[in-house]
Amino acid sequence: MITKDGFVHEFFEEERHRCEVRQVIKWRMQDRNKAMEYLQAVASKRGQEAADRLRKDSAEQWERKNRGLEGDWK
Repeated sequence: MITKDGFVHEFFEEERHRCEVRQVIKWRMQDRNKAMEYLQAVASKRGQEAADRLRKDSAEQWERKNRGLEGDWK
């Protein structure tokens, strides 16, 4: 949902991030290199801070036994 100011609503941005974390986890299980390449692409396109957040949250969710199932967030 885009607000009248042209910004993505905070709830939708957080849900997008969670979906992206789950996808990184899935790629890590299939092919670790694919996950690492994606994180490098995020750093190039959205900045190192965005890549670091994605890396941190993916590692945290992995430790909590999240394996990328739809809707799973621990």
